[in-house]
Amino acid sequence: MEGTYTPIRIGGSYSNSVTRGVISLRTVSNECMSGPLSKKMLRALCWLVVVLELLLGFVILVLLGTRAAYGHVQVVVAFVSGLAPVFAGCVATRNPRRASRIALWPAPLVILLLFSRLPHYSFYLPAWLIFAMPTTLLPGLFWLVAARRNWPLPLSTQLFHHRPFLAATAIAGLMCLLLFGSVATSFLLPWWEPIGDCGGRPLLDEDGKPSAIDFTARILFVGPRTLNEYSLFSLARVEERFSDSIWNVPRFLILRDFFRPIEVGEDFFVEGKRSRGPFTRFLPVVERVECGHSCRISNGVAIVALRTLRDIPPRNGVRVIGFVATDRRNPKPASGINIFVRGPSGITSAMTDGRGVYDVVGLPFGQYSVELSMAGATRPVCALDLAKRAIGNCSFVLDEVYQPAN
Repeated sequence: MEGTYTPIRIGGSYSNSVTRGVISLRTVSNECMSGPLSKKMLRALCWLVVVLELLLGFVILVLLGTRAAYGHVQVVVAFVSGLAPVFAGCVATRNPRRASRIALWPAPLVILLLFSRLPHYSFYLPAWLIFAMPTTLLPGLFWLVAARRNWPLPLSTQLFHHRPFLAATAIAGLMCLLLFGSVATSFLLPWWEPIGDCGGRPLLDEDGKPSAIDFTARILFVGPRTLNEYSLFSLARVEERFSDSIWNVPRFLILRDFFRPIEVGEDFFVEGKRSRGPFTRFLPVVERVECGHSCRISNGVAIVALRTLRDIPPRNGVRVIGFVATDRRNPKPASGINIFVRGPSGITSAMTDGRGVYDVVGLPFGQYSVELSMAGATRPVCALDLAKRAIGNCSFVLDEVYQPAN
């Protein structure tokens, strides 16, 4: 730093040496502030923000990937919200001013989307909102300050000089890598929405067709356990299809349900639906239907569902079918249990077979109640509205319905 000074007269003489010393100290101090050490620190700080932006984009992609998106607009917004920080971090390595614009423009959009997609029943919703605001705004503000103060660029030289296609390919590859990683991470997290009290759902609609995507599948691989002793996804091979769906169920797919490692090689009946996640909707991912009938084929619930789907729907009258188990934790079939079906034509009796299944056909349309008779006591089980449906299902567990008197 060049400077001019005015000699100071002290006791009739000029103290030039003292003044030069003061100016020399100021010059050394300024050189230290703008020297190689400070440039390295600023460059390291810029690289830290770049890495944090990549992580921020990854976290946003994971959070949005675990929630359903309705409509093309929400899908596009999810892609932009998660990939914008990644793109801004890549651009900031050579152009911080442009990166600040990229990071600041979608920031309000990200905040609103996170606020709308996170569960409203969550106690931690304000904490998520407070977290989303600085993490989306601070990177853009940082690059704005870095551009105005001419801080050193993270990359001193351009990697792909005069090769814009290679630069665009590298950025696109990084974004795809983070996107695929976020989808894989989202498989480890819960995806279901709150359902409240689950009272069951009919297997067939009023036309006698499956109301969901029904098929049997063999489990080939179970993911790592992330919820107690359960994994939340598995790779399966479809064996038998029942649904007449617009979407053709592929041979191999990813199932979202509760699985244990010992279930590899087991056959399952699946009552599911296509994933509505913003990213998983483009993959062969099937999620279980809440309050549905998905379970092992050896389970009585699956036996009833498969018998219902494989048999021809009754042409005249309605059909009441169900399964009786002894215990929910260890659902062994309860055979020889008397069942009474009370309806418009009176009372029709049936008995569970060796697999714990009862089946009554040829009943008129109307309102029905199924009752269980055991040890001389009759207990009501469930009510069925078969005024428009041809098949009704009522399955139950003995230790939850029947309690013997003292």
